Amino acid sequence: MKKLIMFLCCVIFGLQVCHAQYTTEKYTVAVADFTGNYADEMFNACLATMPICRVTVVNWNDVAETDLADNVDFIVTGNIGEITSEPKTGKQILTGTEYTYYSCKVNFTLVMTDAKTGTVVATRTSYYTNTDQDPDKAVSDCLKFSDQDLRRLVDNGCIIKVPIPTLQEVKKNKAQTAIVDAGPNIGICEGLYFDIQVESELSGRTFYKTIGAAKVKEVLSDELTLCEITKGGKDVMTYFNEGSTLILKSKEEPLIHF
Repeated sequence: MKKLIMFLCCVIFGLQVCHAQYTTEKYTVAVADFTGNYADEMFNACLATMPICRVTVVNWNDVAETDLADNVDFIVTGNIGEITSEPKTGKQILTGTEYTYYSCKVNFTLVMTDAKTGTVVATRTSYYTNTDQDPDKAVSDCLKFSDQDLRRLVDNGCIIKVPIPTLQEVKKNKAQTAIVDAGPNIGICEGLYFDIQVESELSGRTFYKTIGAAKVKEVLSDELTLCEITKGGKDVMTYFNEGSTLILKSKEEPLIHF
């Protein structure tokens, strides 16, 4: 009995319970309240920079009291911390003439919550810096959001899950590429990374175990995408040939260590 319990614990530890259905449409994200310094400016910057290739973006102030609010999947709020602007002295390279410039820094935290449950699904804390000889411009140019920061927030919170129906290319018993019947219609776009998971059943419950990784190689049409399998090609091939259900689960771009 002890061995059986230990076996079941090991199996469950290596698997992830998953109740979500496959993604069938692009998520809708509403940008809502921002608090702190320059809240209005940062709210507008966030609204303008959200990655529309991944999600449909709306202003929560425009939809909160309408029927459109029922279509919102996630809500993004922000808190802007202290903004500092410090005068510093520099020298012209050619003449050696000294001049004064201003170094600005703004800290912020973004939170993405599930609109239906209120559960926090992703957070991002970071800061931006900027320098300029004009103190006002040094500050105004800091009031922005980078494409990368917002893309990472969305990739962490707005998870895409799709089945793998076809392995496109196989070499030496390793799956090289896969075709999925989805694309920009659900938010799949260039630069999206995935875990490859296999579906399993245990005690009447469905689990997903990660066996590999993939990334978008080419978006072929609005509902068709070619993915390159970057890890676990042999296991993917084995499970696919056994008739197991394989899915792609999107994730944030993995960090590369040199």
